[in-house]
Amino acid sequence: MKKDTLYLHVGWSKTGTSAIQAQIQEQKDDFLAKGVLYPQSLQWPDHSHHPFALSFQGSGSYQSNMTPAEALEALRLEMESSPAHDVLISSELSPFYFNNSKFKEFVAQHFERVQVIFTVRSQSELLLSLFNQLVKDPNVRYGASLFSLSMRNIHWLNFYQNVKQWADVVGANNITVIPYGLSVVEDFFEKFSIPVQYKDANGNRTVNPSLPTRCLAVLQARGRKATDAAGFSRIRNEVISLSAKIPTDRDRHVLFSVPEQQALDDYFKQGNQMLANEYGIDVSQFQKAQYKPIKVLPPGVDLEKLSGAKK
Repeated sequence: MKKDTLYLHVGWSKTGTSAIQAQIQEQKDDFLAKGVLYPQSLQWPDHSHHPFALSFQGSGSYQSNMTPAEALEALRLEMESSPAHDVLISSELSPFYFNNSKFKEFVAQHFERVQVIFTVRSQSELLLSLFNQLVKDPNVRYGASLFSLSMRNIHWLNFYQNVKQWADVVGANNITVIPYGLSVVEDFFEKFSIPVQYKDANGNRTVNPSLPTRCLAVLQARGRKATDAAGFSRIRNEVISLSAKIPTDRDRHVLFSVPEQQALDDYFKQGNQMLANEYGIDVSQFQKAQYKPIKVLPPGVDLEKLSGAKK
């Protein structure tokens, strides 16, 4: 007997996905009570379904230990043991699954429909957050510029074209777009009519904390000396500790200028408006109105001297 709906939350990265995934896991029983299975057998420790997504297409240093057939079989077994009529898979590393024939056959056999959920934010903010993630990650240690990162991801940053690719297969009526913001977890849960219940009164939202932005250029420069992930992590922690003792008026290196931010967002402005029009959302929710230069500590700054650590 077929299940009803396969929900695919496919990203984008840096739009609150980690917080959403952690909270879904925290309230997996509430989802199950609504008839939605959040599979447990296909998760990483952060409660994303990256092993499932990466089995179809790896992403840099991140790879799955399963083939697509093995991932689909694991999903099938968990589905069969659950009374839920819907399934929710969440991974911002999701490729376009429908390029895979086994996935298409699996969906046709097991589900009545597929609904795809996107979380989006302004491209300039997303790019800076992604840059932060890649620079701080000891398994990546990204050393190139923000400009290089934007050029390498120019297609990926085109929300409209990527959403259209999915809509052409599942139908525009099966697409949901949620703008990023402080309430992104609540907005996501609202699509399933489930109230968010945080463990603490302040809300448990920060799952994958960013590196202090002012440390980015210094870490890139110093991180090149690291020979392994452990060594890089030590350098990163030292940079964070020392920089915390240095006044912010020392942040004199412009990492991301206002004209650069505006140019990036302007490039996608028309597509973002089309996306907003087609899916009934307010474009101002993922379009910046005010800009300021992103200033950081210069890459060659003497942290030890300025922090007082050097005697």
